[in-house]
Amino acid sequence: MTVNKLTLSVLLSAGLLAHSSFAMAAAYDWNNTAPVKVPSAANNNGKTVYFDVSHGGVEGNADWVIDGAFSDFADALVQQGYTVKEYRGVDLNNDGRIRFFDDRTGNQNNEAIITYDAIKDSDVFVLAETNRPFTLAEQAALEQYIASGKGIFFVADHYDADRNLNTWDATEVFNGYNRSDLSKYNMGGAYGDWRNPKSADAGWLVENFGIRFRFNGVDYKQGVSGVEPSTQTEGITQGVEPILMAAGATLAIVDPQKAKGLVYFSETDTPVKWRHAKDDGLYFGGKAEGPYVAIAKSGAGKAAFIGDSSPIEDATPKYRRQDSGSTKKTYPGWTDPGHASVLAVNIINWLATPESYQYFDGQNGHTSGFATPTPMDTQEMSDPNNGQPWGTPANGFNPWDTDTYKNNSFNAPYGDGQTNPDPDPDPTPTPGDTVSVSDALAAAQNTSLVVIGKVTNAINGIYGLELSDLNNPSTHIYVKLESSQRADFNPQLNPAILNQNIIVTGKRNSYMGAPGIRYVTDLQIAPSFMSVEQALATAQGESLELTGRVKSGLNNIYALILEDLNDPSFTINIKLESNQRAEFSPVLNPDILNATLVIKGVRDSYMSQPGVRQVSSITQASSDNGSNPDQGNDLSVSEVLAMSNGQPVVVSGTITAPINNKYALELSDPSNAGNKLYIKLESSQRDAFSPLLNPQLIGKSLRVEGIKNDYMSHPGVRSVSKLTLLN
Repeated sequence: MTVNKLTLSVLLSAGLLAHSSFAMAAAYDWNNTAPVKVPSAANNNGKTVYFDVSHGGVEGNADWVIDGAFSDFADALVQQGYTVKEYRGVDLNNDGRIRFFDDRTGNQNNEAIITYDAIKDSDVFVLAETNRPFTLAEQAALEQYIASGKGIFFVADHYDADRNLNTWDATEVFNGYNRSDLSKYNMGGAYGDWRNPKSADAGWLVENFGIRFRFNGVDYKQGVSGVEPSTQTEGITQGVEPILMAAGATLAIVDPQKAKGLVYFSETDTPVKWRHAKDDGLYFGGKAEGPYVAIAKSGAGKAAFIGDSSPIEDATPKYRRQDSGSTKKTYPGWTDPGHASVLAVNIINWLATPESYQYFDGQNGHTSGFATPTPMDTQEMSDPNNGQPWGTPANGFNPWDTDTYKNNSFNAPYGDGQTNPDPDPDPTPTPGDTVSVSDALAAAQNTSLVVIGKVTNAINGIYGLELSDLNNPSTHIYVKLESSQRADFNPQLNPAILNQNIIVTGKRNSYMGAPGIRYVTDLQIAPSFMSVEQALATAQGESLELTGRVKSGLNNIYALILEDLNDPSFTINIKLESNQRAEFSPVLNPDILNATLVIKGVRDSYMSQPGVRQVSSITQASSDNGSNPDQGNDLSVSEVLAMSNGQPVVVSGTITAPINNKYALELSDPSNAGNKLYIKLESSQRDAFSPLLNPQLIGKSLRVEGIKNDYMSHPGVRSVSKLTLLN
């Protein structure tokens, strides 16, 4: 697990930027130096904050490093006078590298460790989404750190934020036990017993700080508004506004003299279950759900806790994904209206200030906390994943073996110098983010590209394809397909892909002696319409065609609010023309609520919010008000088969078979059993809707909301946002 960094100028002078030159550099030398940010001499407060990456924080889309997606947070601390450092571990063999080795079976070479001596010079230690369990010695080091009067900031996320698919997320690591009680989590040796104790009173976190992270998953992007008065929170909530929760966890206070909440759900808040949660997600609501943000005072030191990284992260990730090598997408929470920037800085200031009182015992203004009524719900005592990761790791990726990590990811053996990708990367590219085939042909070798074009031929049998420019069909580039991509995207194996517009993510190179794209990490059929999220990123004045679901009316009969099909937290205001109101205003036509619309118009603002004006056309793709299971407004399987790919659909049919093991299902038209769609299931949907796992589903009627697209070389529906059994 190297964490070393050479500057770009050194890489350039050494000629190490090209993939073909990797052999010239020793493995794990590319990222050797941990970053440090230092305040000006006049502003230096003499205190230091360490941000830990020895145990994670860079898995999946996470990028919690001080020169990446936590850079705004780190910069704000520097402005306060703090020195901010990235902590990676201990260089045990003094070779200039800090390497991770899987030490669960006794490997003594692991250097990605936490010791008291290594962190004692800091005043605050930030643990952000730790994704690997602590050894008993590391827990003892953290206890010693607190006992010396220092502070720890625990940043977690929702249960199943197991970003590297190693079966551990931060709620489990911080609590000191896995959600599962399987015997494999009684690891023994350096780690001890990490099985779920099924008691709120047991576990490392509660035993030391009187608090535990819940295993819930809650969404409330409007902002958790129950901010406790600053007189009860050691002054930390002074100036704090409601804090967004973009899928997160709460905490449960067990000992109110050790821990107390800063931010709770208020009685007027209406949080919902995170749509991928495997259990109820939201257990009690209100203050009974436990605090979203909390602090603890146990002896000389202090701790603070928050159940989501989103409100303190920014949109500038540094590293690539470890499993795929693709760019990451992080949430711009630091500048979101529900940001926690004031709160986060206040927390660090409190943690960095030694104070002699021992507990929140009601003395000298240190008010006690509010004990969470049910600190461990019954469903938290079992693991819906049965000790398995929430999804399937990419082929060849092993989260415990850094040699399998893709180039430019944190801890990877090699990098090509581009450790700061695009400032606003998006792992699911859209037409607005792409370059044309003509532009790709003009790009330099080894340039990372996202290219849109039309599939016009198979190349080299089943191994590649020809991608033609959308505006100049005579201009083309060759695309080398990886083995997992050929069944869906090679025209010989899937003739239906011919003449489809697709988006290719890869590197400019050559193939079959001609200009080409290799190292393809992502292929997808280009959507016909923008999503609401994509429309929000479009410049004002641009014409667009977008699709979304009607959320509510706006400004009486004159407008509506359209929400994103896949993430309802993204909304945009649609100004209706006079001839559109009778049919599409939810005030005049309540049946239009929850309908999926396709809208053409001009990106603008409306009611002082992002919007679309000059709407030239509105068409309804489907209607489903969520309360009526009637299928009259749904499309049939036969109707969807006749549609072009990329269109949003709501289709009903009969479940007739599992497809591709547990990963998809076959949906048949009850009026014409020969007409079938393949429905690709998202990872969170398989437990409930895979016919392989649930044979009783065969013969049931199912409504599917998603995007018409091919799957397994067969007409289907992908990007499924909602599934509803109708009988």
